[in-house]
Amino acid sequence: MVKKFTVLMTAAALTATLAACGNNSTEGQKGTNAASSKPAAPTDISVTTLAFAAAPTGELEAVKKLNEKFNMNLKLSWIPSAQITEKLNALLASRDLPDVLFVEDFNYTPAFLNAIDQGAFWDLTTYVKNYPNLAKYPENVFKNASVKGKLYSIPRVRPLDGHEAMLIRKDWLDTLGMQPPKTMDELYNVMEAFTKKDPDGNGKADTYGAVLAGSPGPASYLLSMFGTGTKWKDENGSLIPYWWTPQAKEALAYWNKAFKAGGIMPDFPVLKTAQFKDMLVAGKAGIAFANVVDAYKYNLELQKANLKANLIAVELPKAPDGKAYYEQASGFYGQFLINKKSVDEAKLKKILEVFDYTSTVDGYNLAVYGMQDVDYKVKPDGFVEQTEEGKKKGYSGDTTGQWVTGYFDKYSRAKTTGIPSDVFEANKKIIDAISSIPDPTYGLTKTTPFQEKGADWDKKLNDMLVNVIIGKNSLDDWDKFVKTFKDDPSFQQHVKETNDAYKEKMKK
Repeated sequence: MVKKFTVLMTAAALTATLAACGNNSTEGQKGTNAASSKPAAPTDISVTTLAFAAAPTGELEAVKKLNEKFNMNLKLSWIPSAQITEKLNALLASRDLPDVLFVEDFNYTPAFLNAIDQGAFWDLTTYVKNYPNLAKYPENVFKNASVKGKLYSIPRVRPLDGHEAMLIRKDWLDTLGMQPPKTMDELYNVMEAFTKKDPDGNGKADTYGAVLAGSPGPASYLLSMFGTGTKWKDENGSLIPYWWTPQAKEALAYWNKAFKAGGIMPDFPVLKTAQFKDMLVAGKAGIAFANVVDAYKYNLELQKANLKANLIAVELPKAPDGKAYYEQASGFYGQFLINKKSVDEAKLKKILEVFDYTSTVDGYNLAVYGMQDVDYKVKPDGFVEQTEEGKKKGYSGDTTGQWVTGYFDKYSRAKTTGIPSDVFEANKKIIDAISSIPDPTYGLTKTTPFQEKGADWDKKLNDMLVNVIIGKNSLDDWDKFVKTFKDDPSFQQHVKETNDAYKEKMKK
């Protein structure tokens, strides 16, 4: 706590300096001799971002091309992903920020919110709409990335949907004469059958219906699929935690019944999401919930041992009220802030022009993969395939792909290199059918009570969710548990502060 307080205090002192220095404008350029034929000097632009692999060494040809195109001198710096939070706070405290800075999550680095309040970074709300490719991002992406109703960053765009689908063994269904489940009741029947009716035909009771993760806590979709809302639910303009809803109790009763019937792998309490693939590929489970394209990826490995295996993605089953509920993703991973101390309006527009170009397919491929037909090739199906030469130079999504915001592709979670066209088309139909529900608290920072007690609250909630599903605690215990939180003054304050911030956001 002392270290965090020091960072916050340093940021508060720094932001006053940044704000005071941040009112640079193009007025100082009025004395330039317009008639001069001398070319304008390249604009220096520094960008610091994260990397998930070793950063490239030496100057990349793609950067040279971008420098020529935009008459700039682009300097890229990478921070290893494992150190990003620590290094970001140190950069803010150093008073030596780059022109453009990646921030992963304001809740991890709250000092940057103080800096925003003090005017240290450009308000981009009225600027991004003037750049056609950035302006193509879905409105919800900008809303989710906004702070107090204003956009202070360029979000690194990601799809809003496609991260939730049901993966299911179609060959097992065929063996048992069943169809992909469309309702929760049908899902229950399939899970039970996959466990008890030997769908792989080996004469052994060694298969289970669904592999679900219980560690460190059950995924929220186990509840949200029943209509609880995404993390919070708006009821008549006020938010309540999604697990307070009647639908949450209904969901717990359902999963408890499925667990008791053997439809869920018994290791559920200790299984992690990362183990879904292992259980599916090993033929231990026939159902999981994951990205749409994961079905195809996992099936490639399944078929190495069993050519008849057929893992497919299908829509989520409908809740008892007849509707299918999906959680909408934030639509971005990380954001780029633009430093007002070192960037005047002319330079800001240059930076936005560069990011607008890298928000096109051609611009993105150049920045991330290098020179076409040298560092990468575009296959007939439109997918990018890196060459060995490109890999040697250090081009990759894990490094060079981390300094650009990218282009919005609704179907990026439905495809991967080499995917057959019929599978891709089926995956696209799943995404087209989704009408997802956004988390109303996107863009809101964690409340003071949650910062102090949130980790403990989350652990208690996760433990109770698991215990109710496996039958260690009853639904009556669940009701008592919810009541303790409704009666807890600290949690009441958390709910109040969340609602106050939400209502302020909705006014914007």
